Amino acid sequence: CLCVLDGISYTFGMFLDPLMEELKCGRSGISAAGSLQVGVYSMSGIFASRLVTRYGPRPVCIAGTVIASLGLVLASYSWNLPSLLASYSIVTGLGFGLMYIPAVVAVAEHFTKRRALAMGICVCGTGVGTFLLAPVELSLLTAVGWRWTFVCMGGLCSLCVVCGAAMSPVDLCPISTGRRLRRRRSTIVSIHGAMQDDLRWSTESMQKEASCLNQCMASFLSKELLESPALSTYLLVALADGVATLALFIPFTFLPDLAMAAGVSSEDAAFLISAAGISSSVGRILSGWLCDQPWCNPIVLTTAAVASAALPSLLLPWVSVYPLFLLLSCMFGLLTGLWISATSPLLVRVLGLSLLSPAFGLMTAIQGAAALAGPPLAGAATDWLDDRGVGLHCTGGMLIAASGVFVVAYWHNRRREMRQHYQDI
Repeated sequence: CLCVLDGISYTFGMFLDPLMEELKCGRSGISAAGSLQVGVYSMSGIFASRLVTRYGPRPVCIAGTVIASLGLVLASYSWNLPSLLASYSIVTGLGFGLMYIPAVVAVAEHFTKRRALAMGICVCGTGVGTFLLAPVELSLLTAVGWRWTFVCMGGLCSLCVVCGAAMSPVDLCPISTGRRLRRRRSTIVSIHGAMQDDLRWSTESMQKEASCLNQCMASFLSKELLESPALSTYLLVALADGVATLALFIPFTFLPDLAMAAGVSSEDAAFLISAAGISSSVGRILSGWLCDQPWCNPIVLTTAAVASAALPSLLLPWVSVYPLFLLLSCMFGLLTGLWISATSPLLVRVLGLSLLSPAFGLMTAIQGAAALAGPPLAGAATDWLDDRGVGLHCTGGMLIAASGVFVVAYWHNRRREMRQHYQDI
């Protein structure tokens, strides 16, 4: 499922030129369709997790597959930008959100040992899908045009019904102190590699009185997170992650067009996206291994990865030969993969495992909003300045800014840990 849905989402840049030509829209308008789809897909995760909790992964994934396939087929009939936004962005994005959460939940529920490794392999579907679908879409666009390519992607997506049917239910009945305690199905949610465990509020915590302000904030952060001494550090991390996510999807949207303008063939330009995708998978596995090492601090790893990812972004607009395009694309994929996969260990390091669920809920919403805004803003800047490299320069600038906020978060967390250490002594 992840291979198909993320492969389609990450390769939307392949449709940029044909859609601009036929729908008579600028880069900012067409790129908005791709970013809105990612935003709907990300922000529907909270809704999807509730459905999985109630009905289980299998029916939710099958329903999401049907909705996403329908949205892709409807997108093939688009005659203007609003119709593309309604079909591809909203309908398909909602379907992808309903497919993503059950896929991750099914893996998490079926593995009790080496669950993190299983989850890491699962989220590598993003890179594999990007690697495989970019050349396939290029061939289809050349042979049959963008409308039939959307239809073909809808048919491919419909095959995920088989994946959904394979998600057999798991009976979660833990035993504690000699008694079998029936618990409702927990929902473990993962976005770009992180897990979310949505357990029922205890009766005691629901009965506690809170101020109106705290109740409003708790709807986003949860009461436990509000009371955490690491709340300020978490908010800094969430801000930095949001700024970095703002830049993440810009290269995937504008890199093929930039490369072809520099004289690279369309086939080689498509392979740049594939190379970035497979490099991201390598980065995610490497990041998981690094975060398991006792000497590795996930905040430091994330800061270094985000700051380093700015370098290929800033250099790409100045490149004119294909080998350098390929090298820098692989660097960007590898480094962003390191950052994405380190998100969950970072939150556990800062907040503890018990607060991973409410912490990632807010970060998911921020990521969705950032993914929604990034490519259209870069597209508007590109159209305004009439320079294809502006989007990549924006990417580099935002990644540098995000790494600066991560440095502040690291410094703040270090001070808090030192104070806690002195108090324990």
